[in-house]
Amino acid sequence: MKTVTLIISSLFLFMVLGVSAQQHGPQHRGQRGHMNPEEMVKRQVEHMKTELKLNEQQEKQVKDLLTENFKQRGELMKKYQGQRDSVMVNMKKMEEQQNLSLKKILTEEQYKTYLTNQEKRKQEMEKRRKEMMDKRGGQRDGHGDPATVNEDHECTGCGGCDKHK
Repeated sequence: MKTVTLIISSLFLFMVLGVSAQQHGPQHRGQRGHMNPEEMVKRQVEHMKTELKLNEQQEKQVKDLLTENFKQRGELMKKYQGQRDSVMVNMKKMEEQQNLSLKKILTEEQYKTYLTNQEKRKQEMEKRRKEMMDKRGGQRDGHGDPATVNEDHECTGCGGCDKHK
């Protein structure tokens, strides 16, 4: 049970970082609209430093750990490109390893705080995801059911109107 919680919390952390990166606009992004790994690590370390009150030694260890983790993630994504299930299985293993390492770096109280905050972020993220799905009418493309929303919509092959059934 602890392992599942750790995996979920770590995955959630990276989702939060992704959302956070989107909120800060293009001036903070690297090439192609994405933050580069160094920026992401720096941002995550700063967040953890503030949240967990890391000392200098912990800060360096966390930075090294996250840097290595991002390198491994990049290699994993290249290796299993287009194989979502393989990526997810391997990502979970990496998250478990990262959390074991974090547990060694952080004090017991810091680690408890880390897990608690991860759970809070996970719940917030789930709430936002649900709100977005509700706004979109439950469909991922952002359009509700055209047959019930607007019969005279400009159809692009949605499959929900009479033209595409």
